[in-house]
Amino acid sequence: MKIVNTIEIEPLDYTDNEYAYPKTTKIKDPKAWSDYWYRCISDSNLQNLEPIELGSYLVDINKIGDSELKIILQKELKDIDVSDVEEYVGQLIGGIVIIEHDKVIIEPSCCGDVSDIQNWESIETSKLDQWTQLWIGHPWLFYKRTDHNIILSDYTDYNLKDFKNISEKYKFSEQGLISEIKSSRKCLNDFKNRITRALEELEIDNAHKIAKLMIGSK
Repeated sequence: MKIVNTIEIEPLDYTDNEYAYPKTTKIKDPKAWSDYWYRCISDSNLQNLEPIELGSYLVDINKIGDSELKIILQKELKDIDVSDVEEYVGQLIGGIVIIEHDKVIIEPSCCGDVSDIQNWESIETSKLDQWTQLWIGHPWLFYKRTDHNIILSDYTDYNLKDFKNISEKYKFSEQGLISEIKSSRKCLNDFKNRITRALEELEIDNAHKIAKLMIGSK
């Protein structure tokens, strides 16, 4: 099991052309959606990016090159008044992905962003044998910490008080999961520094503050 920090590269944000959507779902034909994604982002010279899996819009932050990062940051800051960054700059969409046996089993949901790592970090100090909501966007998860393991539920839109008989979907070694979460925090901090350097090279004011806001750092 390993954890990957990702950001979402929405294809329509990187093209001015109107390409036809695939006439099927991502589940049925991920290759068609992958081709559509690449067609769009190639218009902004992002064709070297690789999604975490075929048909996904999520990209491992460790696999984003410096030139691609600058393109992404320029898009994120387009039409934003950087003199008032705290008002206009938000967190990068994306979040934590869990991969097991080379398969994505957990990924961020709608409205999830990279700052949601804080919710994963809270697992370490949570109460034993108590289900707790884990916000990753919606739908979300619930987790429970036992003596030696962390148990995750399936995705749900239920609140805890309305969610009866929560089933155990995944079980991880507590030591292994917490170690991966801590490594992910270091990775995200390194990414913040990369964002700062890229913004400085682009001669954008408030580079450090913008980088902190983008990853939800205090």
